Amino acid sequence: MKLFLISLFFSICFVISAQVTNDQLSIIDIKHYAIELKVNDSTNRIEVKESILLERLDETKNISLDLTSLNSEGKGMVVESIFEGNFPIKFKHENDKLIIDNLRPKAQKEIELKIVFSGIPIDGLVIGENKYGSRTFFGDNWPNRAHNWFACVDHPSDKATVQFSVQAPNHYQVIANGEFIGKRVENKIDVIYEYSSTIPLPTKVMVVGIAAFKIQNLPSSAGVNLSSWVYPENEQKGFFDFDLASSIVPFFVMYLGPYEYEKLANVQSTTRFGGMENAGCIFYDENSINGKRTCETLLVHEIAHQWFGNSASEKEWQDIWLSEGFATYFTNLYLEEFKGAAVFRKQMELDRSQVIQFYSKYNHPIVDTSYTELMNLLNPNSYQKGAWALHMLRRELGDEMFKKGIIAYYRKYRLSNASTDDFKNSMEEVSGLDLNLFFQQWLYQSGHPVLSVSGEINKKSIQFIVQQTQKSNNFSFPLTIELTLKKGEKLIKVIEINERNEIVNFETPKKVKSWKLDPFVDLLFEQE
Repeated sequence: MKLFLISLFFSICFVISAQVTNDQLSIIDIKHYAIELKVNDSTNRIEVKESILLERLDETKNISLDLTSLNSEGKGMVVESIFEGNFPIKFKHENDKLIIDNLRPKAQKEIELKIVFSGIPIDGLVIGENKYGSRTFFGDNWPNRAHNWFACVDHPSDKATVQFSVQAPNHYQVIANGEFIGKRVENKIDVIYEYSSTIPLPTKVMVVGIAAFKIQNLPSSAGVNLSSWVYPENEQKGFFDFDLASSIVPFFVMYLGPYEYEKLANVQSTTRFGGMENAGCIFYDENSINGKRTCETLLVHEIAHQWFGNSASEKEWQDIWLSEGFATYFTNLYLEEFKGAAVFRKQMELDRSQVIQFYSKYNHPIVDTSYTELMNLLNPNSYQKGAWALHMLRRELGDEMFKKGIIAYYRKYRLSNASTDDFKNSMEEVSGLDLNLFFQQWLYQSGHPVLSVSGEINKKSIQFIVQQTQKSNNFSFPLTIELTLKKGEKLIKVIEINERNEIVNFETPKKVKSWKLDPFVDLLFEQE
């Protein structure tokens, strides 16, 4: 998700309140959304007819849905009616909650609500102009902004299938999640596009995109139907840049398994983030296209999310690293595969420097339960430090066991939700190792080792004094040291660090000329 400049952290110009839990998760389970959306060119007002199929998990409690209510500026949604079958439902709509007061007596456990409403979206559906002055409409839901334009349980752990029927002026094309069902002329002015996804999705990646597009259908790659959607002014450059997807998708299919969704459309958009991994139709910032393919790692990151974040999704917001850290590290694995080990290590070094710099400003763990704004979770802890946790776990387990564990985790939680503990348990089951200490020190506690290392070279021996100088939190880890001997030979030594102060002596066949810490870029640490 949301690959964007981390330097915007804490200085972002808008606020999203932290809906850290949703009390409806134990009361209802949404099965399907059917959303009829009508837009126009005269105003930013939308009209919505929505059907929601849900299962009642606790019939003793009232049902409520997330839907933005009208604010003092006249923005938000106004609900006209709610029906269950032909039975009108009384409701209250306040504080962004749509509260159902009276279901029919003896209502079924599984019911369908039909809701009619309209209004000007405060957020979530971004209506405006692209950089060429053309009008556009783009869903932009992360983290919990979907309820600004349709009624839902706006939390990643409540997944559902979705169907969109979008009525728009006939000079637009429409992209949305799922399979394209068809297009029909509604009148002399409007057309209706219909899409249907039979794959359960979290609301954060349920979207529509409405704009004037040029569309290119690409040959199927690894069994995935690919297409590129760009603004007419960017037709050649956009098609050239987005064609990279043809070589990116097979990497993930071969590593992780089949792609889950009906298609993969890469879409130029005018929204908030550099990239947003909407399921089956990824939106990229309009300026990411330049015809030079500098957007390659952006595409890799967002395509990685189709497996991690969209299919295997976090249970709670504090587990967002299971989405962002995974997408970041798998982007680096792609670089390792196609650009080589040197490029991979350079990227890990850059990621490490971001983690260290960020820690000086924000002393929190990766699994951060103290956040107050969901947007604050988009930071180097979730992205780069999450990637580093995976990298060190790979070194702990070895390449083969790490890959087996990742595949086992994905297969178990595909099209579902997982917590950090779920991931830990999956890796333990495959490896047979106790990973409690690893996860505690790298995921659940803050910080990283800060090392002061001195080496005293003798004739054919060397003594290392390794001190952990960080103010709190002790770490246990293997520290690799590369020794360069008198005639240039290289000798690799590994020290198991468990205490704040360690003294280790090595005998060497020849005199040591120099030494280097962490030559293979395997450890997240800071050197004094």
